[in-house]
Amino acid sequence: MRLTWHEGIDSFLQETLVHLEQDEAKNNLLLGIALAVERNPSLFQEVVLVTVGDGENLLLAGLMTVPANLILYAVSDAPAEEGLFCLAQGMWERRVQLPGVVGPKEIAERFSSLWSDLNCCRAELDMPMRVYELREVNRDVIGEGLLRTAQEADLDWVIRAMASFEEDSGLSNAPEPERITRLARRLVARQSLYLWEHDGRVVSMAAKVRPTRHGISVNHVYTPRELRRRGYGTSCVAALSQLLLDSGYEFCTLFADLNNPTSNSIYRRIGYKPIGDFSGYRFTGGTP
Repeated sequence: MRLTWHEGIDSFLQETLVHLEQDEAKNNLLLGIALAVERNPSLFQEVVLVTVGDGENLLLAGLMTVPANLILYAVSDAPAEEGLFCLAQGMWERRVQLPGVVGPKEIAERFSSLWSDLNCCRAELDMPMRVYELREVNRDVIGEGLLRTAQEADLDWVIRAMASFEEDSGLSNAPEPERITRLARRLVARQSLYLWEHDGRVVSMAAKVRPTRHGISVNHVYTPRELRRRGYGTSCVAALSQLLLDSGYEFCTLFADLNNPTSNSIYRRIGYKPIGDFSGYRFTGGTP
């Protein structure tokens, strides 16, 4: 087995890009972040880039924007245990601090088991997810209202909504105000965050993120609790997805929490189709 630590994004993409783009929609998370780093190398303070191969053949790839979770990719849906162990042992020997791992369901499960054994820590399933792809919007689900980009004047609403989004989705029990404010300002400045207005009032939001060669992802989908069950979130996501397709993207992708059947049902109504299951694991305890 060959374990390679990449010093820069160029060598990482040279080895992985052709594989990632063979299933561009399903690999949108790792691929989209890698391409974002390529466009702006200073986007994150620290990025861990690693690949595992058998001779010249790529088996596995990992990307971590510290302190976020490790994101995994495997060329095969059922990679050999030897390759996964090589990756886990290599990261353990390098003393990489892993808060968690995200990847295709079986791969994330097997890696988290190996990591918990090596590091004497607990691996807990944090979130089962489904990745969806959309190529045609069901326009019938778009209700009365207006989709527009968020402006600086909307920041107070956006920051509150993002904090509530993290709490409701289980991403954070105690959202960090400074980090959320920075994220909100960045999305607004890039005109990547969209708001749905009904009767002149902001009622829902969604963002466009991680563009790839042919597609783009939608995330930060949130409607305040008191405004739910009125179709605002559905209209917001559907209208944004249509806007993105109209702008030239061939497809849109998004991740949905499988513990939330309502959101999964909404995305299917809009026209999103399931293309794979992912899992996120959280590591607690272990050797320092």
